[in-house]
Amino acid sequence: MKRSLILVVLFILALSGCKNTKKQETVTDSREEATKPVVYVSNYPLYYFTSRIGGDHLELHFPAAALTDPSGWTPPADTVAAMQRADLILLNGASYEGWLMNVSLPDSLLVDTSSYYSAQLLPSGETFTHSHGEEGEHAHEGTAFTTWLDLTLAGLQAREIKRAFSRIQPERAEEFESNYRVLATELAELDSKFRETVAASPGSHLVFSHPVYQYFQQAYGLEGQSLHWEPDTPLDPNMLHEIGHLKKEHNFHYLIWESEPLPESIEKLAGKGILSAVLHPMGGMPESGNFMDGMRQNLGVLRQALGVQP
Repeated sequence: MKRSLILVVLFILALSGCKNTKKQETVTDSREEATKPVVYVSNYPLYYFTSRIGGDHLELHFPAAALTDPSGWTPPADTVAAMQRADLILLNGASYEGWLMNVSLPDSLLVDTSSYYSAQLLPSGETFTHSHGEEGEHAHEGTAFTTWLDLTLAGLQAREIKRAFSRIQPERAEEFESNYRVLATELAELDSKFRETVAASPGSHLVFSHPVYQYFQQAYGLEGQSLHWEPDTPLDPNMLHEIGHLKKEHNFHYLIWESEPLPESIEKLAGKGILSAVLHPMGGMPESGNFMDGMRQNLGVLRQALGVQP
């Protein structure tokens, strides 16, 4: 009888031990989840590069994901507070994050992904006047910020992201390096296709609806002027006169838009022998697909506009 009682007690203790082990495993898993570095990004290209390089080893936040164009976004107070507790804040740089002048974030958290090629940054063509401190009122020339449309520069931004991740998780540096190399190869291959496309149609002239393609034009040798037209603004007589003058001067056939223009705008331009095409700047989260998908679509648009066969 005593022997049976002892066996029962031992069995209960063994079950209790199993439960405690499972509980300990759950706690360990939860702790591992909690130790993921928290990373914030300011635009979609950074979000995509981070996802490709960091994989599931990061807790990634893109607060402006709902916006078509996050370049004018300003983080609300609760988001700023959350960013102050992050491990990294990835910035596009090139004056993209104008909100940085109005918030307080530790410099140790900020990674300017375009700082490596700061000497290659282009002017936006706009001048901004403001005042602060004892300097009083003074002017700054704006910087063009759609750096990622030059896929060589996009690759350099991805490299800075990889380096930042390796600093905060050195034990995963080899994996980050491998992921980065795969991404960099894809970017370089697509970059070559853009260059080949433009080279196949030398002297072609395009007109762009807005000055957001500076790096794209310089990288791939595209000649053309930029207007200041919004896709959702109807064309008025002055705008039609402006585009008609450009048509006579350069005899171009395509106007490149940031997003789909109004149907009546497409019709009025077609009446002047000008076709409309959309080349997405890719700063915001796409409705479908990813960054590489969007840039491949842009390559197709460019081939169409230049009359180059795939």
